Amino acid sequence: MFVMNVQGFDEFELDLELAFKRDLPPFIDGLEAAPLTFINVSSIPAKKNGVYLLLQDDKVMYVGKTDSRGGFQNRLLRHSEHVKHRHNLDPNLMHFKAVAIPVFKNADLETILIDHYGAPWNNSGFGGNDPGKERDTQRPAVFDLNHPIDIDRDLDFIQLGLISAQELLRLLSARLPYTFRYEKRKYQDELNFNVEITAATSSMRELLMLILNGLPSSVWQTTILYGRIILYRENREYPFFQEVIRS
Repeated sequence: MFVMNVQGFDEFELDLELAFKRDLPPFIDGLEAAPLTFINVSSIPAKKNGVYLLLQDDKVMYVGKTDSRGGFQNRLLRHSEHVKHRHNLDPNLMHFKAVAIPVFKNADLETILIDHYGAPWNNSGFGGNDPGKERDTQRPAVFDLNHPIDIDRDLDFIQLGLISAQELLRLLSARLPYTFRYEKRKYQDELNFNVEITAATSSMRELLMLILNGLPSSVWQTTILYGRIILYRENREYPFFQEVIRS
């Protein structure tokens, strides 16, 4: 395309990608990391968006970005809960850095920072959503193999008292920091009973036992996969699993 030369006039186009590659990593390196705790994450100004890093022993493990209304707080609190319920991970060693960037949608900042830092948890399955029932028989993601879910950690959102089994299942599915999938269509009459939650039943294992003990014997099972838990009326062994607990 022919561009007319006009005396005293020209156009300047800022190379955002080049500017980010040059300036963003040194800026992040100069930022002090904070422990990945509820208090620290909640101190971030609300609805701020940009890029963030998760660090373990000062090593960058994951690079993420957020451009949602929940901002950094929503995303980092999810990650904080996620790492608490995994084997081979010490939450006390996890830190974060978050950098608000008002305008960045036209630049692939994640790729820039992943290329710069390495970030082994990216593309390893960390923070992934439920892949669906058809994936339950496939090989787990690398992150899940290295850091399988831990069902013996206490759950701080569980209240003591009487609760229906179905309500407890819904609560667990909504609040757990990993996927919990259970039978929602068939055999609902068999789930029509109450359980008593006490101070001695505060872990996922203990809550699952409460539910399984109220179900017909030997026909229901919960399978602890590496990255999620499933509860169905079945008697089946999956190719990749940590543990099976039957009613």
